[in-house]
Amino acid sequence: MKRKWKMSEESYFGIGIFRPKTEENVGSLWRTAFVFGAQFIFVIDSKYQKKSSDVLKVWSRIPLFQYKTIEAFLETVPYSCKIIGVELDEMATPIQNFVHPQRAVYLLGSEDHGLTKELKNKCNEMVQLPGESSLNVAAAGSIVIFDRINKLT
Repeated sequence: MKRKWKMSEESYFGIGIFRPKTEENVGSLWRTAFVFGAQFIFVIDSKYQKKSSDVLKVWSRIPLFQYKTIEAFLETVPYSCKIIGVELDEMATPIQNFVHPQRAVYLLGSEDHGLTKELKNKCNEMVQLPGESSLNVAAAGSIVIFDRINKLT
């Protein structure tokens, strides 16, 4: 499958989930991330096992990084890359007004607990999707990715 989306040479992004609730959510987000041009995905405080439903074999096309702790994740954020938290938070910028940085790591929380206060404080910026309730984490991540490619391509 050939990717249709291409960012500038100075642009890249990764996306991941803190304490994902299900492996299916990770797999769905991984597929979307691959199709729309992410360079990597990640999970924090979780283990992901490859699923047989991965018909595109995305595991062989973009890497999945697994971090045991928040600290381990923070130590590996690429240079000049902003951490963007995706959260229902009154201090977050609504996605329709959000300007995506050229280099970003998008961080989502699980549906039932979201991001911890510690992780929110480590984010350079926060973005919020419309609505009063949280979405499925794979759906939320897909919306963020789609917004990014529409605004930066």
